[in-house]
Amino acid sequence: MQRVRRLASVVVVASLAVAGLSACRSEPSVAAYLGDSRLTEARVQDVWDEAHDAVVKAARSTPGTPATMAVTRTDVVRTLISADVLAKVAKAKSVSLPAEMNLEEYASSLHVPATTEFVRLYAEADTYVRVLRQGITSPAALSDADLREIFEVLAANGQIQEGSSFEQFKTSLPDSNKQLVQTATAVRTEIAEVAKPLDIKVNPRYQPLGIPVLQFQTANGEVRPLVSVPLGDDESAPVSAS
Repeated sequence: MQRVRRLASVVVVASLAVAGLSACRSEPSVAAYLGDSRLTEARVQDVWDEAHDAVVKAARSTPGTPATMAVTRTDVVRTLISADVLAKVAKAKSVSLPAEMNLEEYASSLHVPATTEFVRLYAEADTYVRVLRQGITSPAALSDADLREIFEVLAANGQIQEGSSFEQFKTSLPDSNKQLVQTATAVRTEIAEVAKPLDIKVNPRYQPLGIPVLQFQTANGEVRPLVSVPLGDDESAPVSAS
């Protein structure tokens, strides 16, 4: 995982947790639709099973280590979609992944062995975001709407001191972290431009879902999205197929 940086008093990480689908694309065996492609539940299960089995095997080889699988099926769906969409964005921007990625570092953060497909795909998605961020040289200035969105997300997660106003937050935000948000916002726009034509539909069981571009870490260590690209419509109930 990328090293954390301070956003006001909040730690952030630049990155990179059975109902049917809506309308006519509503097969219960499909986790998501990406254009003409389908991400099946079977594919999701295979990736999750491999990660789970690897965690169990690693625990058995180390006496006293619990076989704790922290990765959820939703994490797998997010990672599979993110890796696919971000690869398309990278191609559109003529950028590529580095020759080597430190999979062990990701494995340590995810608590899943580095040999698994999940860790590789997660690393690819996170690295794509990093590469895209590096390609942003002149991001647009942040608007009050951009900053208010950040403020509201942090406030909703208990990361803003009670009684603090938006104006106080805006004036106390260091320039370095404003630049961090600027870049993340620009990358979000790039990803959204590629994702929109794909008409991504996500099974309601995995919603809300998004591609994280900037995340923050809570006081208890949880990593949550701060700037992300929403994937599909957040539906509270399934809609019958037509």
